[in-house]
Amino acid sequence: APFNNLISFVDGHFDPSSRPGGDGCVHLNLKDYQTYNILHKGHGLMFQGLVFVNGWAMVWGPFRGSEHDAKTCIKAGIIEDLKKICDQLGVLYSHFADSAYPVSRYMQAILKNPVGGSLSAGERRYNALMARFRVVIENLFAEVEQQFAFLQHHQNKKLGRQDVGKMFPVAMFLFNVRTLYYGSQTANYYGLDGIADLSLHQVLQK
Repeated sequence: APFNNLISFVDGHFDPSSRPGGDGCVHLNLKDYQTYNILHKGHGLMFQGLVFVNGWAMVWGPFRGSEHDAKTCIKAGIIEDLKKICDQLGVLYSHFADSAYPVSRYMQAILKNPVGGSLSAGERRYNALMARFRVVIENLFAEVEQQFAFLQHHQNKKLGRQDVGKMFPVAMFLFNVRTLYYGSQTANYYGLDGIADLSLHQVLQK
């Protein structure tokens, strides 16, 4: 990789659900259009997910399904939190994300096509290379849904009638517990040992 300080990969995750309804939506002042995602053509909630190269995953949310990845990243404070950690440790670490995210010292991203132009051959090679590294965050979301099949029953997740916003974070937590025992595809992908120095007791104390 062209960077030697990347520690994690970030991406937004849309968790589909049924169309919102019920008294819960009245109490939350949640409107139908606020949960509709144009890209995914459906209702649901947005989350920000992050996976470290050792396979440990984190999640922020829920956010309204209509909100953009960049906006939910700012709301989650992912970049600000990393900046504070780097200032405390006196080091410079960085996340990596797709082209929807703002680029800074603490966040690198896939390159966008310039307005009215195209990427150079070198920039296209860069994107192709980094896409191979970034695929682990997409694989993480797919694996979480595969391991916890209740996430796939979209029409049974009823916004306003159930606490749908807790389902994906709980699944991510349980996925981390599973990673402690069975290892991580992400760590294997990068040839790392995974989370060898963390116990379940320590996780449950956090």
